Amino acid sequence: MKHIVKIATLLVAIATIMASCTTKPQTVSKSAIGMPYEAFVLCSNDAWDSGIDSVLYRSVGARVAGLPRPESYFYILGHKSHGEASTMDRKYGNLISINIDPVHTEPTFKVEDNVYARPQVVVSVNAPTAESAKRFLEEHGAEIAGHFEIGERNRSLANSRRSSTPKLMEQFKKHTGIDMHIPAGFARANSGDRSLLWFMRDYEKKAQYIFAFSQKYNGPEDFEGAALERMLMNKLAVVHSNKPGSSLTISQSAPIYWSEIVANDRLWYELRGCWEVTFDQMGGPFVSFSTLDQERGLITTIMFALYAPEEQQRGLMGELEYLIYTAK
Repeated sequence: MKHIVKIATLLVAIATIMASCTTKPQTVSKSAIGMPYEAFVLCSNDAWDSGIDSVLYRSVGARVAGLPRPESYFYILGHKSHGEASTMDRKYGNLISINIDPVHTEPTFKVEDNVYARPQVVVSVNAPTAESAKRFLEEHGAEIAGHFEIGERNRSLANSRRSSTPKLMEQFKKHTGIDMHIPAGFARANSGDRSLLWFMRDYEKKAQYIFAFSQKYNGPEDFEGAALERMLMNKLAVVHSNKPGSSLTISQSAPIYWSEIVANDRLWYELRGCWEVTFDQMGGPFVSFSTLDQERGLITTIMFALYAPEEQQRGLMGELEYLIYTAK
């Protein structure tokens, strides 16, 4: 049975209350290494073996909500002690440095950008004992992952902004009243319903989708999870595959996660879960963002969806949903 779960996602909490902790970028010429959503740890072997390893795997490496298969927020590649770490080890784009020293009266952490390479986020955890560091990481692991998430978002958007589709951006602004970056490779698709804007970036074995539409706002009951889910399902029903009788819908066998975020001073209601096509075998993750325009009396919804059954989906979804941070 499908259930709705309220969560404070990493993007929500960190984007609103933690970004101010990051220091200004340093002047570093070396390029960071590692794949997106990977993290490397500098930590003494004794502290690592005391249980810090498992705490990091559970917190920083926690599973991403709303994906059809288990994937981690960040994959902990491994660790080396500070003395054993090479210059190359310190160049990972996401680096955690755990420093155990009795000189520290209590556990703290700080975030720095581009310390050993760029683009890079380095989180330094300072604690008097390994046990206190472990407790601290259990409490603040999600915040640490959130800082890395902001770094990944900034890198993704920087890559995305290198190209655009001005024609589709104009169509998007005309349809929604919102400016949003649309990267290269997308093309307009036809759903048969002119009120539903649909862009698609199609590859051989995967596809990324952007949907946008507006609905009349009748009262506060329209701007809550259950109502927004019904509205989304009704609007998506006009999208079909090649199978007779098929239609796009929200999966009833997977949980829906909801929360609120603020991006560019605009409040968005977020729904995250899985989509599927009836009478077909297509499906994948989605995230939708709905915002209320009180003056026009409209709820505008932007939905990002992915079809990639043979690939890791965390990064491909990130490419899409980070675009909401360009919406103005």
